[in-house]
Amino acid sequence: MPPLLCLDLGTSSVKAALIDLDGRPLATARVPYSTTSTPDGGSEQEPEDWIRAARTAIAQMLSRAADVSALCLTGQMQDLILEGEHAPVRQAVLYTDLRAASETREIREILAHDGEDWDALAGNRQDASSCAAMFRRLARTETSAAEQTRGITFGPAGHLAHRLGADRWCDLTTASTTGLFDARTREWSPAVSRAAGLDGALLPGLTSGLGQVVGRTGASARELLGLDEGVPIVLAPGDAGAAALGVTGTSPGRDHASLGTSGWIASIRSVQSQRPRPADASHLLALGDHQLRISAVLSAGAAAAWARETFLYGARTDEADALLEARESEHGRGPTGLLVLPSLGGERYPVRDDALRGAVLGMDHSTRPIDLYAATLEGVAFALSHALEPATGEGDALTVVGGGAASRPWRRILADVTGRPVRGIESKDSSAGAPAEDAELADATLLGAAITGAEALGLEHRIAPLAERGGGLNAPDPVAATAYARLRPAHRALYDAAADVGGMRRG
Repeated sequence: MPPLLCLDLGTSSVKAALIDLDGRPLATARVPYSTTSTPDGGSEQEPEDWIRAARTAIAQMLSRAADVSALCLTGQMQDLILEGEHAPVRQAVLYTDLRAASETREIREILAHDGEDWDALAGNRQDASSCAAMFRRLARTETSAAEQTRGITFGPAGHLAHRLGADRWCDLTTASTTGLFDARTREWSPAVSRAAGLDGALLPGLTSGLGQVVGRTGASARELLGLDEGVPIVLAPGDAGAAALGVTGTSPGRDHASLGTSGWIASIRSVQSQRPRPADASHLLALGDHQLRISAVLSAGAAAAWARETFLYGARTDEADALLEARESEHGRGPTGLLVLPSLGGERYPVRDDALRGAVLGMDHSTRPIDLYAATLEGVAFALSHALEPATGEGDALTVVGGGAASRPWRRILADVTGRPVRGIESKDSSAGAPAEDAELADATLLGAAITGAEALGLEHRIAPLAERGGGLNAPDPVAATAYARLRPAHRALYDAAADVGGMRRG
């Protein structure tokens, strides 16, 4: 069978891969595009830039395959694209746009008047990045654009599928980020649409399952992307869902951690599961018949990079790891005696507080720079551990991806702090301070798109998620894990103390 052509249209670039049915990448490409930012909090992109970048990436790879089985699409979520007759009527408003704060309050008040709690209805906390609020703002500030709108899509994957000849579609994962989705019924919410001043007929259809064939490339495909007419178009889950599937696969119950610039614990759970749940996640996203729980820490690899620069005089990651190995040889595994909050600029989990700042507790005259660096890595591990349920067996191994996963000492710290065996998936491009779009995570997102594409087409395949591809397993040290478990409540309480200090400073 011909390979699958997979595109991940992310925040800063399109990443593409030809993946065969054994899961091997035959060719890869990455092409960047720009974002327009404005002083008032605006963040927009030109949809034509997505298409130009996708065309360039595909052209770099098609020499490796004369034909493809399908075009599998994923990408950034929670963008607002106002579709006109043949093209968008304006630039896309991105999920990072924060200009709709007043409209967010208005929608919340309208729903409250009708007895609805917007956060509870949507399943996620709503703020100025809500697509519902974005639309209400545009309807007020750009009336002509709203009047020209003939439909809406919510990310570059849905937009590109539509431009290629499919109807307007939205995957469930992306839909659950928009603020317009009712998490209880798993349909668009008429109440939120009314509050946003949005005609529900403009909303796209919702896909079913983990991925869906939403159409075939039309006559425009050759001009737009250099593809033949008639290629099946599979709309995979948005990038967070695709990455989760690419790391752990489609079976629920397996957690994974990311140690990129930011960090998170992600797990797939059955919606009907009665299994005890961890503390509130920062995001609860629909994923086929399941739910994707993401507990996101804003500074993970970013905190590690800051600590290397601050405490280790700009040491490289391999140099820092060598110092950690020497420290472990001297002191053994276990707590440093310090507690660190890695929140360099606000936090999303285990508390949601944009004003929260970091803290270091427990320094004395014997504290050395390498102790402070090790404690920072501990702090990230502690922050992630608050999202995890107690380990119950061998199946609770935690697959870790992202740049920080390349650090063996950090993987051991994560294993000891969480009490979970940690499986690392390394690559030659990994580093603890690598950007959020690390090689492993990008591969996972494209793998997830390939898995859902093969499944949607009913193809026999052997595309394995990263968690099934081996990798070193770091077991927790029992004594160290017990010591860290005793400290976990104190670390969680430190967030509240730091918030109180921050409140005094702002007052």
